Amino acid sequence: MNFTVSNYPFYSYYPSRYGAAVLAAIIYILLVVWFTQSLCIKCRPRPLVIFVFVAHLATFIELVLRATLPVNILNTKRLYIITAPFLSVPPRFLLLANYHCLVELRGKQPRRKVDRLIEIVTPVGAVIADVLLGIANQFSFNSNHLDLSFRLRQISAGLVLSLALLFYVVWYFTVSQARRLYVFQLLVVSSTCVLIEAIYIQIISIPSLFFALNQCELYYYVCHVIVTFIALITWSIFHPWRFLPPLEEAVPRDGSGNELLAPPPFI
Repeated sequence: MNFTVSNYPFYSYYPSRYGAAVLAAIIYILLVVWFTQSLCIKCRPRPLVIFVFVAHLATFIELVLRATLPVNILNTKRLYIITAPFLSVPPRFLLLANYHCLVELRGKQPRRKVDRLIEIVTPVGAVIADVLLGIANQFSFNSNHLDLSFRLRQISAGLVLSLALLFYVVWYFTVSQARRLYVFQLLVVSSTCVLIEAIYIQIISIPSLFFALNQCELYYYVCHVIVTFIALITWSIFHPWRFLPPLEEAVPRDGSGNELLAPPPFI
């Protein structure tokens, strides 16, 4: 299959059904593990449970479609419009989970303006990015609007990349060092995976690189599926209910009112 502009926005390779099937089975196991752990603690904190669950589910559906549908069906406009969100949903929801984990790290302390800003700006930013991407996908089937399609992709990818980078600034300035250590491993791995995927999406929003990278399935697996898989398995290993700091009333304080937190738990 020769890759030309006429193939845009489809990929030009034949996806590996066996690879997709194996990864789909692994993601399904991770989904069950995450759901089981979440049920044990009555799905709390609820937003985190939902965000990570949806990321698991969307990744699983995306891989199942790759494993079961032939390329001539996958590369149709109707199915592309339906399935394209499954590519963007997992990293978006993991990004939201990362940000919400910062809010949860504060425990029952009064919400500050920055906490409320996180809870508003990050979901709105993620929705705007996906809306722009959806419009770009629609324009991608019109040869007269290919340039506009790529520009919208670049704006959408740039917005997500900005949120992924801003996370580290927010993490450093809004969470005390003692509390930061409790989910340090989880947030380092998850945020790094989200950042790698965001950089990949930003790169393929450039026309020349889009056409070059979409000729090989390896880039899709390394820069999207594998990093998402690593993030998901990390969330299951370091499930927040076991690693978030204790409630405020259970934390002793010194004479100055500073928290005397116990060392964070280890696996």
